[in-house]
Amino acid sequence: MDDFFENPSLSIDTGTGLFSRDVMVAYMSKLISVGIPFSMALVDIDNLKYVNDTYGHGAGDKVITAVADKIKRQIGDSGAVGRFGGDEFIILLKDTVNYDEIWKICHEILVKVSETEFPDFDLLHVTVTMGVARFPENAKNYDKLLESADKALYRGKTKGRNCFIIYLPEKHANIVLKKEKEKQLSSMYLHSIVFNNLTKTDDLAGGIKKLFDFLSSYFMLDHICIQTHEKIYFEKIHPLSKTKEFKPIDLDLIHGDINRTVEMFYMNTIKQLELAGKKSLHELLREQKISATCFVDLSVGGKSFGMLRADMTGQEDSFRIWQYGDMDILLTAAKTIALILNYTGQTVEQIAQK
Repeated sequence: MDDFFENPSLSIDTGTGLFSRDVMVAYMSKLISVGIPFSMALVDIDNLKYVNDTYGHGAGDKVITAVADKIKRQIGDSGAVGRFGGDEFIILLKDTVNYDEIWKICHEILVKVSETEFPDFDLLHVTVTMGVARFPENAKNYDKLLESADKALYRGKTKGRNCFIIYLPEKHANIVLKKEKEKQLSSMYLHSIVFNNLTKTDDLAGGIKKLFDFLSSYFMLDHICIQTHEKIYFEKIHPLSKTKEFKPIDLDLIHGDINRTVEMFYMNTIKQLELAGKKSLHELLREQKISATCFVDLSVGGKSFGMLRADMTGQEDSFRIWQYGDMDILLTAAKTIALILNYTGQTVEQIAQK
């Protein structure tokens, strides 16, 4: 631990026993001022709102305390750990900027946190997502360094959480962080974007394309399209997608497991398919490097026009934890498109040809 932290007057976060945000920022400023290399990692607890809503805020407080303790123990004297916000922590590693060394440290933290048990709360499993930036390699000042770490964290969240991303300019520089106001877009506003794109135009094909552009960017979807049995239409592929060529999936394999209440099928990781013995679907997705997927039936009154399909790409054991808010918007988009097609007597193929 650096001598900086031996000052007994440094403020401590009472909830976790970690250093306060002000202390961590002051330490970073000191290192930057004298040009000492270091890495900073932003650590965010995944789905804490779900924990609070399901188990109560008491459980949420215990999760924050437990995660803080795990991180502090894992880092030990090799760095400093602080509480950066409600469910966000920051790790500073002086003189540690080697990619492989950082990778090992982050991996160990993920493992230790995921092993945390909460005997008082059945089935509660906690994970974190981390975004790492390095000084001076990624930025020369605090604001830019924080922005780089934030971009890496954002990418980790959109990949499905329970992972870490080490910022690399060639991969992450073009990520556009949402402003605070955009982060808090209400469900009502998101639904209005869906309706406006699809209903306030005579060009339904153009409206679908604009909507898919928005959804791809906002939810960081690697791939979104409408798929019939034979073809893919209105395809939008995110620049960060691990593959650029997607093929139709046999929809009969999807229909067999679709949730009939909401007419939706989703997988957080295709490893679940392998464990469930669904070899054909697992192989089709794996061939396209799809790690998680969500299909929503474009149907109304028992008539189906195809499916709205959203995919994430990556390693086979990668996750995308589909949030209820994400799926609600995809469901709204699919049902609105189906209603318009049914009302106008058109098919997906017909509007795609116009």
